[in-house]
This record gives sequence, structure tokens and C-alpha cells, in this order.
Amino acid sequence: MAWNGIIGQERVKSLLKQLWERGRLPHAMLFHGPEGAGKDAVAIELARVLNCEGGAWEACGVCQSCLRIEQLRHPRLRLVFALPSKPEESTAIDKFSEAELAEMNRQIDAKAENPYCRFAMPKASGIKISSIRDVRHESAFRSAAAGRSVVLISEADRMNNAASNALLKTLEEPTGDTMLILTTAKREAMLPTILSRCQQVRFDPLAESDIAEGIVRLFDVPPEKAVSAAQLANGSVTEALSIAGGEAAIPRETIRLFLRAVCQGKPAMLMEHIRKIADVDDKKAVALFLVSVASWFRDVLAVQEGAEDRIRNTDLGKPIMDFAGHFPDVRCSEAVDAIETAIDMIIKNVHLVTILIVLSHRLRRCIMPRT
Repeated sequence: MAWNGIIGQERVKSLLKQLWERGRLPHAMLFHGPEGAGKDAVAIELARVLNCEGGAWEACGVCQSCLRIEQLRHPRLRLVFALPSKPEESTAIDKFSEAELAEMNRQIDAKAENPYCRFAMPKASGIKISSIRDVRHESAFRSAAAGRSVVLISEADRMNNAASNALLKTLEEPTGDTMLILTTAKREAMLPTILSRCQQVRFDPLAESDIAEGIVRLFDVPPEKAVSAAQLANGSVTEALSIAGGEAAIPRETIRLFLRAVCQGKPAMLMEHIRKIADVDDKKAVALFLVSVASWFRDVLAVQEGAEDRIRNTDLGKPIMDFAGHFPDVRCSEAVDAIETAIDMIIKNVHLVTILIVLSHRLRRCIMPRT
């Protein structure tokens, strides 16, 4: 992925680069911060840097080591994540069926394709002591090969007590040339003794603008979808990609139909549209719909300012231009404020129909000429 494939987190990247340049990268680090902020992605890229044949901070991306880490199939990179429970387990994999092993490989392939996706094994109950024992056994050896072994323990808060205590022994008695990187969005769930033995690296919440730009650049998400998804993603690239990749529960044509009903001022027609929107019975889908409505008004504002090239909803370009021409005095900033208030109310679990009725009246006042 390379460092420019990590969205945001400039402070974290700068810190790790300084430690690398000074030869002071520790044997154990805890990456903690919001869900979907790029903790696993940074850990994987750091593993690539440490094993790249070029020896530079910017991994070459073409040597065999870089290519194998990109595929997450390098002997110097071990991935530990939550697995289903197995009775009398002795090692991490010896009790799993062929189907379960195939699913593990599918999870790893998905992570290689998109480092922001989560490991999500079906029926996973936690990180097992057997996985940590394997890590402890392997970390006791110093490889003759160049580079440095990296163990990524993803969502380390999912270790059970036995696994946590087993890991603690490894942290207390570091051997070999292995670096342990634990990632978590729930630092408070970790044993204090583990926290004290890791250098902690805090990841920052991602700005909506960084998420939107990043998923357009790295994942080819259409700009209008990226902006809407970023606004609803609560700072998570993972969530933004999920929102952008899903089929909209409320068709985009509904934006135009809803606003036409608002402008016509016919209560029965308006209620029919409100009920259709609310009947989706998915608060996130309704919130995403309203984000799109807000984007409509931002595009209308661009038209009012003579900047049609700033229209983001290009698929609705003609209806937006027609709307701006028919309602030249629409107060777009007030409309956006009203929509953002409605979205806040959705998050606070206010009744959807009530929210949409109140919003409709506020939007009508913003659209129609003052008398």
C-alpha cells in the first residue's frame, strides 16, 4: 500500500519514521484509537518497511519481500486474530475443518486487498491462548534472514484471560528479533500489565475530508458517494467503505421527489413521501439520505455563486440546475443547517416521521420566497 496509502495519521507516521531512523523501534507497541482509523494498515506497512530489500523508509514495492507482505504471505509477518472456539485446542489451527481454514485464508486475502477491513471469522469468540503460545514459540528464535519479524495481533482486546497472561510472559521476556504490534479500539479492556509493557501509539480520529479524499483516491469511490459516506462514518474508513459500497436503501431519485412535495405544500402528498422514507426502518439509511439532500442544497449554492463546476451530484446535475433557476432565492445554508439538525435527531433516536415532518416545514421556509 505504501505510506501514501495510509489515510491521514500524519503524526503517527512521523513518529514511527523518527523511531525507525534512530534504530529505536521497540519490541512491542500498542496502536490504539478509533475503529477504522488505520491501525492494522500502519502495522502492515511498517512490517513491509522493516523487510524491504531496499532498506528505505519508503518500501520499494517491487522486491519479493514487499510483494509477499502485500499479499500477507511473508514468513516474517504473522497475523493473529479472533477465531472460533475449539475444545482441547493445542495449536491455533489443528482443530479446524477444511472449510474453516479456507475461511481464514479468505479473511487474510480480504485484508491484503483492503488493510482497512476487519478480520471477521464466523463464530469467532476471541483470540486464543494457542495462538499466543505459537507467537511465543516463534519469537524465541532469531532468523538468519534479513529484516525483522512482525506479529500483528489485531483487536488485541479480544484476547481471553489465558491468552493475555500468555502474552504477558512474552512481553516480560522479549527474545529473538520479533516485534509485537497490538491494535485495539478498546484500550480500557486491555490488562494494565500489558499496557505498561508496550510503547503506546495513539491514532487520531480521521477528519471527514481525509476519509472522503482517501476512499476516492485509494478505492475508486465516486466523489458524491465518498462525501456522504464520510459524513456518516464516525471517523472510520472501514465504515465509510461499507456505506459507500452498499446499495442505497432509499433511491437517489427520492431526493427530487421529496423536495418537490415539500415545495408543493400538499400535506397528503408530503406525508406519503415521508412515510416511504421512514418505512425503510433503517436510521443509518435515512441519515444517509438526508446527507444527500444536504449535498443537493450545497450544489444549488454552487450554482447560485456561478460555480457549476463545483456540483458534486453530477448524476442530478440537470434537476439541480432547474431547481436553482426556479427558486433563485432559496437559502441553502439555512437548509443545510436544518438537515444537519435532523441528522443529529436521528442519532438521538427521535421518531423518524416526526423528524421528517419538522424538517419538511423548515425546508419549505428556506425554499419559498418570503412574503
